[in-house]
Order: sequence, then C-alpha cells, then structure tokens
Amino acid sequence: MPLFKEEPIVARPHTMSMTGAGVSEAREKRGDIQGLRAIAVLSVVVYHASQRFAPGGFLGVDIFFVISGFLITDILLRELERGEMSIAGFYQRRIARLFPALFVVLVAVLAAGAALLSPADYKELAHTAFSTVFFVSNFDFYNLSGYFDGDAATKPLLHTWSLAVEEQFYILFPLLLAVIWALARKRLGLILALLGCVSLAASAWAAYRYPPAAFYLAPFRAFELLLGALTALSPPSARMPQLRRDALSCVGGILIVCSIAFYTLGTPFPGFAALAPCVGAALVLYAGTGGRSLGGRVLSLPMLTFFGAISYSLYLWHWPMLAFGRHYFLGPLTPPQKVLLLSGAILAATLSWKLIEQPLLKRRLSLRRTFALGGAALICTSALAGAVYLSDGAPSRFPPRALTLFASAGDYNRLRSECHNNEDLSIAYTDNCVFGAPGAAPVAAVWGDSAGTEPVVALGEAMAHRGQGVMEITSSACAPALDYQLPIRPACAAHNRDTLEHLIGDDRIRTVILATNFSRYPPSDWPRLFSGLTRSVEGLSAAGKAVVLIYPFPNLWIRPPTLLGIVASRGEDLRTLGVSRASYARDNQQPIAFLDALSRETGAIAFVPVEALCDRVFCPAYRPDLGVLYFNENHVSVTGARLAITRFPFGALPPPES
Repeated sequence: MPLFKEEPIVARPHTMSMTGAGVSEAREKRGDIQGLRAIAVLSVVVYHASQRFAPGGFLGVDIFFVISGFLITDILLRELERGEMSIAGFYQRRIARLFPALFVVLVAVLAAGAALLSPADYKELAHTAFSTVFFVSNFDFYNLSGYFDGDAATKPLLHTWSLAVEEQFYILFPLLLAVIWALARKRLGLILALLGCVSLAASAWAAYRYPPAAFYLAPFRAFELLLGALTALSPPSARMPQLRRDALSCVGGILIVCSIAFYTLGTPFPGFAALAPCVGAALVLYAGTGGRSLGGRVLSLPMLTFFGAISYSLYLWHWPMLAFGRHYFLGPLTPPQKVLLLSGAILAATLSWKLIEQPLLKRRLSLRRTFALGGAALICTSALAGAVYLSDGAPSRFPPRALTLFASAGDYNRLRSECHNNEDLSIAYTDNCVFGAPGAAPVAAVWGDSAGTEPVVALGEAMAHRGQGVMEITSSACAPALDYQLPIRPACAAHNRDTLEHLIGDDRIRTVILATNFSRYPPSDWPRLFSGLTRSVEGLSAAGKAVVLIYPFPNLWIRPPTLLGIVASRGEDLRTLGVSRASYARDNQQPIAFLDALSRETGAIAFVPVEALCDRVFCPAYRPDLGVLYFNENHVSVTGARLAITRFPFGALPPPES
C-alpha cells in the first residue's frame, strides 16, 4: 500500500512553466493530504477488522495509489524543471521511506510466525516474506488465491501486495517520465492519459474475466497512479473561485465516502468501479493545490493528520496483528480482541514512526550509504526467510502428534488437479473422471462445485463394492445452477448448460447428485442461486433422472489440520474443536429451508451429511477413532466424506447388476 511520506508537500504554483520559471521556494506541508491518507488507512483498517462498518474499505488502497502518483509526479516534475532529476536519487528516497519500517515488520512477523504458525504456514510466510523483500509479493498472493491456500485472513503478509504493485510501477515510471519530457514534453499529459485509459480498459475487462489478476497485478492498477500523476501535472489556477474549490473538494469527499459505504466484495473491482474513489481522491488533491478548500480544512483536523502521519507504519502493522491474533485465539476474533489488537497496532505504528521512520529520514544519509544499508537489510532478511523456507517451516518446533495432525491437510481428493474444473482447467464431459469399480461405466454423477470433490471419492469407494461407477463433474466456485455465476467464474453458466445437456442425453447416468457449498456465494446472490438450482433439478427430473441433494457440510472458520496441530502442541483437548449444531443451523438456515422445499416440490432425495458428522449439539473437527474430518476451513476431508457417506441414500442409485 502506497503510504510512504515524501518531503513536505507543496503545491506547484499555477504560474510554473515547463521550464521551471516561477517555482516558489516557500514550502508548506499539506494537511489535506495527511488527512486523505488517514481516511484511506482507517478505511482499510476498519474493513479488515469488520466489513460491516466499512464494506468498501478495501478501496483505501486505491486512494493511496492516487496520492502516491500525485506526490511522486509532483516531485519528479520539479526535478525535471530544474534539470536535476536523478533515477538513483529517486530510489534513494524510496529506500529511505520504505525500507526501515518494512524490514522491522518483516523480522517481527518471522519471529511471531515461529511461535504461532504450523510448518506449512510458516514456510508459506517465509516465501511471502522473501517476495516482499523484492516487492513481488503480489505475484505470490495472486498464485495463492485458490482453494488450497487457506483463509486469506490468516496470511500475515497479505497486505504487502500493494507495496509490490506500487514499486513495480515505479521501476518504469521515472524513466518513462524523463523520456517523454525529453522527446515530447508538450504531449506529456496526453501520453499519460492514453496510458491510463489503456490500463483502465484492461482493468475493466479483467475485473470480470480474471478478477484475481485485476486485483493483484500492476498493469490493472496503473491507471490509479496515473490519475494521481495527471492531477499533479495540471494544477488549478490560483484564481479559481473559492466556491468552486470547495465544491470540488466536497464532491471528491462524497465520492470517497459513498464508495466506502456502498461498495462490497461483490463489486467487480477495480475496473470502472475504481473510478469513483480514485476520482474523488484526485478532486480533493486538485482542490487543495494552490489554495485551501473546505474539504481540505476538514481533512486537516489534528486527529486525521496524526493518523496520516503514521499511516504507512499503521498499514504495515495492523494486518499482521489481526492475522496473528486469529492464529493465537484459534478462531474468529471477538470485538474486544479486535480492539486490543488494533490498539497494539496503533501503538506499534506510533513508535515505528517516531523511533524508526522520522529519525532515519532526518539523518539524510548519502546515496552510497543508503544503498549499502538497504542492501544489507535486504540480504539479512532474505537469508532469515530463506532459512525458514529451506527448513520446511521448522517442523522440529512441534511434537510428532501435532505433525501428524498438520499432515491431514493433504487428505483431499488426490485427483483434483486432473478431475476438477477451475480457472485454468476446463474438462470436456467425455473426459470427466469416473470413480468406483475399475472399468465400470458410471451410473451416477456428482455435479457441483468443490463441495463434491471429496464426497465423490468416498461415494466411488462405496459404489466399487456394487460394481458401479460415479462420474465427477465439479468446478471451483461454480454451483450446479443454471444461468448463475460469480464474476470470478465467467465460464460457469456455459459449463452448467453444457453439463445439463450432456447429463440429460447420457443414458448411462440414472442418478445425479448435486453438491453446493452455499457459504461460497454471497447471501445477496442466494435468490438467483436457488432459482438456478431449481431449474437444474427440474430439467434432470423431467429427463427421468433421480436427483439427490447434498445438504450443506459444516464449515469451520480456520483450517482444522492447522488448528488441531496447534492445540495438540499446547496439550489441549482436540474434541472441543468444531462448531455447534445450533451455529450450523443458524448459518445454513436459508439453504436448508430451500433444499427442504425443493425436495418436497420435485421429489428430489435429501442427503444430510450432518446426520453422520455431528451429534445433536456439536459438529467436531476431529474424532479419535477416525481422525481429522476437514482438510481445510470449508471442505470435508476424504476421511470426513467417508463418514458422511454412511448416511447416503443408496436407494436412489440404480441397483447393482446381479
């Protein structure tokens, strides 16, 4: 996240020419920019603590990108106008601003990970720490956005993706600016605007087609930094009427506030949706250049300028605090725990700002010494992260029983990479995998999202004894619901139409089992999801297929293998870990009611896994006689699926041939 602080910020006077004439020597720090930083970082912090209070708080990062583009461009233009631009000097400033606080946080995070993380999580942390050092962690987290990568809320360095995006942009931007300045100075604004439009168009396309790429990768975020650059390039006239200046700042503030209040995780982002908060930030910056605005005076309130001053350190500290808090408390954080952790983050950020950021900035080290110290910090931190990674996460920290529990994270369908559709794999109907008796033709099919991938293994084992086979037709985040899909799965609707058509025409398949992980889809989408599922069942039933509806499996908040291993290492009782039956019923009230009604109306047969996985009051994550029942936070393990299948309605299947 681009929260670094450059030299005291001063508006470039409106009289400044491209040759540098009229540059004022008087410099004053702009309180409105500090306040805008505060709004951005606080929106992110509140969002990470509770989305309920700031559902669009994630866009604070985008506001910072605009601020960063504005500040960097303002400084580089000053240097170009004076003929003093130095690429080495630019990176000296970046090192001085970013490295000290960042490397202190990285060392602290690696130390905390040694005490709180499983070997697999600690190894992943070391890998992401290494990539953070070289500002490429956004690629790591882009690649770690699948089902097997754990809950994002427990990854201590997830937030560093934005630092990586910003630094990747600044690898090329200063050089690009210098080249355009030398060759086409009068067209500088036009060229930057065209580049911004290209990035915006690509981002808008990717937000629907490849959302993780649009979120994490720099080309799809560049337009936000370029918008800030264009704002710095075109300062307003000092004669701008105060009323217009105030109005622009207020409109900008309204755009930001409304975006934070009304955007949600379901908003395709960034793309065109990012324009509202980014244009809002640009308007605030523009209105405060060369004069004070009404919005700027509000943003200059002492409390906001304080949080603006510590914004970079607060951004660095707040997320590891929350992530490690979830590991320490072994589950979702309570409001008092969040308050405690965020208070600690604010304290750590304040100390970091006063004791690390400010003293080192004031020393103004030479170019050679800055690069030497920065290189030393990079090498030492990389070596520490590398040692953890090469040790496979230091498993010797844990007793053998804990290591056995950690290893149960591998108890999933081992053919997922071959048999399960995802963003990178599309399997033709005729190539779908069949489980069961060797060589047996499928008489049934499991059609669903990833909720069906482990049950199909257990069902195949049971059907092997009957001499039968079952086909797997599963696809990540793609419920078997006609004409419904998430923005991140743009091929899902076509996949489902094709699947239904083939199932109806496949005389071998006489029973279809539908599997849906309802918690994977926003509750606001459930009416459309329910409608699509109903149409799928009706289509199958009309074709004479028997339909089995898999009711929701219990979902645990954190990966059970990790949770159980940590608890075992603490010598605590594993049987207490799980979710209450009441909590399960409350979380799944609407899907259960829908499935009950669908079963009554269509004659579909219910398969209720909780009847096997839970007793009357509790759904354990672990059973001493069986082992771990879930391989991650929202998928049953093969062991758990075998237990669940003991309640499967085998009467819904065609009888085995004699």
